[in-house]
Amino acid sequence: MFEAKLRPQISLILYPIAKKIAAFGITANMITLLGFLVNLVAAFCIATGRLILAGILILVGSSFDMMDGAVARAETNSNSSGALLDSVIDRYSEAVIFFGAFLYFYFHSNLLGVIFVFASAIGSILVSYIRARAEGLQIECKVGFMQRPERIVLLAVGVFVQGLVLLKSGDLQSKELILVSVFAILAVTSHITAIHRLVFSLSELSNR
Repeated sequence: MFEAKLRPQISLILYPIAKKIAAFGITANMITLLGFLVNLVAAFCIATGRLILAGILILVGSSFDMMDGAVARAETNSNSSGALLDSVIDRYSEAVIFFGAFLYFYFHSNLLGVIFVFASAIGSILVSYIRARAEGLQIECKVGFMQRPERIVLLAVGVFVQGLVLLKSGDLQSKELILVSVFAILAVTSHITAIHRLVFSLSELSNR
């Protein structure tokens, strides 16, 4: 959804900026790794309850993800190794965010939250894996409504809003309700997307 409708327009805006960044000798790989460091800090902030800052940092980290692709296109000597690194770092970035949320719920003895984070992590991995495996079989598999950009936005907004509630509410359980709900939605929708991609890919293979 995001990839099909918004990414082309955003890329068009980012490309002139990316050309200037590349001209300074800053590579796409540098930006990719910097984005990962931002997500590491975001994960630490989630684990330690600094949720407002964490929500902001998740969005900042995702902006690096968009920028590294634009810089790669602006580089004159770019190659496929950068795309591979970007894909791997994306998985690590998402994993550390889930781990930060896992620790947050664990420290607050919220078993339901821990379960939903675990289910969300598995679903998110499967969404990305099925697409990669399908593309290895020459199938363009971009179907489904809970892709990585949507997951990132949902996580960032959920964590940020939960942080705002944290400032106003004195009840621990009510403070965690939003974040638990976000991961419940993410768990369900990511698995639905994974199954959708699997069914789509199987159908494409059977039609060959």
